[in-house]
Amino acid sequence: MTRRRFARAWWVGWVAVVVCLALPGLLFAQAQPKPPTPLPVPKAAPAKPAEPAKKPEPAKEAAPAATERDPFEPLVIKAAPGETSAIQVTSLRLVGVLWDAARRDVRALVQTPDGLGYYLRVNEEKFGGRVTAIEPDRVRFTLREQDPGGQVRTRTVELKLGGQ
Repeated sequence: MTRRRFARAWWVGWVAVVVCLALPGLLFAQAQPKPPTPLPVPKAAPAKPAEPAKKPEPAKEAAPAATERDPFEPLVIKAAPGETSAIQVTSLRLVGVLWDAARRDVRALVQTPDGLGYYLRVNEEKFGGRVTAIEPDRVRFTLREQDPGGQVRTRTVELKLGGQ
């Protein structure tokens, strides 16, 4: 290769490098954003007479932290197997009975004194008793109680639709 050809190839190579480096910058360059237009200034309203200055109130103390609820504490706490339920069967109110003929499933809807509703099925244990029967207008619970003498006795509690 002669000296001229070598020099020409060298210049062509450098031009190709410069074009390769500059071309993406030219093609993908972002346009300068337009400056935001200034907001119109509202017209001044007529001046109102100055009110007498109020005395600043002393800063009140923040509420104690004990009243705030811990966000990581569960809202519903399940009773341990040995504990008695806080809601007793006698305090429940029967709201309705649901019959599903297709699945042959019967459920009773009961409401606690605080307004919460629960669906109950036959043989389900809740509120310190076991659901033994669900009829169209009533629900029967069986409670096992231990008297002071140590004997265990069984008692049946019946909730009627529309009342106790």
